[in-house]
Amino acid sequence: MSEENKLAYPQKLDIDSFPKERKRRTKKKGFHFLRKTKRNYKEWREYRKWKRSQSKKQKHSFFEKLLIFILGPIADFIDDIRTEKELKKQRNIKDRPNFFSRLYLMYKDNKAEAKQTKQLDLKVRKSLSFVLEEDKRVFSLKDEFLHMKDTWKALPWNKSRELENMFVSLFIIITTFTLNYGLLQLAKFVTAETYGIPALWKDGRVIFNIPDPSKLWTYSSVVSVYISGPLALFIAGFVFLWLHRKTKDKSSFQAAFFLWMYLNAFVLFFGTFLAGIFTDRGFGYIMGWLYIPKYIEWPFGIFSVLMLWMLGFSAGKKFISLTPGYTFYSSTLPQFFIKLLYIYIPVLLAINILMFIGFNSRDFTIQIVYLSLIAMLTPTLRFIPEKMD
Repeated sequence: MSEENKLAYPQKLDIDSFPKERKRRTKKKGFHFLRKTKRNYKEWREYRKWKRSQSKKQKHSFFEKLLIFILGPIADFIDDIRTEKELKKQRNIKDRPNFFSRLYLMYKDNKAEAKQTKQLDLKVRKSLSFVLEEDKRVFSLKDEFLHMKDTWKALPWNKSRELENMFVSLFIIITTFTLNYGLLQLAKFVTAETYGIPALWKDGRVIFNIPDPSKLWTYSSVVSVYISGPLALFIAGFVFLWLHRKTKDKSSFQAAFFLWMYLNAFVLFFGTFLAGIFTDRGFGYIMGWLYIPKYIEWPFGIFSVLMLWMLGFSAGKKFISLTPGYTFYSSTLPQFFIKLLYIYIPVLLAINILMFIGFNSRDFTIQIVYLSLIAMLTPTLRFIPEKMD
């Protein structure tokens, strides 16, 4: 059939002859959800692994923080020596005069210094501290007292504010010391209970009412009972030191609480160690049962005294940050007055109150702890020229 006939007489189309439409395969929703969840979980694991690697690069471990705390002041001292050496190297050595010229310059400097000293000596001799007839200086306690009194009056005191801050400082010192002392005794009590050793609270401490030859006192029980308290204090000291560093407002009640918490924890730790060297009790039991000789104990005692001094030295600026924000005490005497009100008087009152409420003053160990607390404050007597932010 020609093409024209095909167009004139069209044939009937067979519908079944056409190719059938293929149905699209639909994925089951359940398996698609599982694959998506698995993919998201893998991405989350990779992100967490990357985040942990980044945090490990930035953070220090516990032992690194311990070394920084112990060796920090020594490193600062070494840095000061290095800076002095660098300053000496920076001087222009090429233009340095010869030996005889240096001697002549030294002679001129000494002559000018002697002349200036003589003039100052004449001015001092005309003051009230000298008796011209006897040609000697006489210390006048009355004049010094009047000077201190005038300085005290010139400071911008607020009586109600200062009394309130003194009371808050006293409350914080007593509370933090009691909590740390309670932690020391509680750790001993709990450890003794695990070994079946009976104990009771008497004269402000935990006492074990069994004889020394008892079978309950073994090598492990003695060492565990008497090392548990100092170890708990040591850990608590670092915890509260970290919390104080994380506190943004260093002049707040929270910062003062954390400050005295870690100071009292370390004072009790090193104080009980020093008392154990003299009494062979408490910490001294551990030294005896570990068979540590005296010539090793005494260097550790000297190290404990050094650590107490470093605690007070590092706490000096932190104490100054607790002073009122409306003034900065830029001279020695006013700064001593504010530390006297906020630190020294509250500490002495706190020691007396602690003795009065039952922390046994007849116990030699607690007496050494009180002396350690006072010794820790001796570096704070120095003048601190800058205020800690």
